[in-house]
Amino acid sequence: MRDCWLALAGMIACSVAACGPGKRPPEGCDGPSYDLLVRAEEGPLPPDTRLVVRYGSDQEGEPYALGQPGRKQAVFCEEESASGGAGAAGAESAPAAEGAEVWALRCRLYTQGPARVDVSATGYEPVVDQSLSFEDEDRCGVEAVVVLAPLRPEVVD
Repeated sequence: MRDCWLALAGMIACSVAACGPGKRPPEGCDGPSYDLLVRAEEGPLPPDTRLVVRYGSDQEGEPYALGQPGRKQAVFCEEESASGGAGAAGAESAPAAEGAEVWALRCRLYTQGPARVDVSATGYEPVVDQSLSFEDEDRCGVEAVVVLAPLRPEVVD
């Protein structure tokens, strides 16, 4: 019986020594996990442009629609008008001035991990389930760009 215990102790010691110390995970981020830019291939974004960001266990996602204030949980967006400025200076999740064309949507995503993005807008191909992930060790302010492409005409046979 004593030999069995010694053998078991030896196996445990070898398995612990084989693993060694693991690499420490990177520290948290003081800013957003992702800096997301959404724009159209040509021209302004349609007024019905809608963004949904899914992260963690939230499969429903956090939405943002142009001209509407966001929920402000992990997705903070600013709309850039044709003049190049964001809507409502300094505001979080700020819609552009009423009637102004929105040329870009800049969002700070505080997901602390991978995320998935859907974007829809009239006249453009939908972006469905675009993956956002961290590159190498960089887990803060990772730049991501979504460019909406015009709908392709349907080909009738």
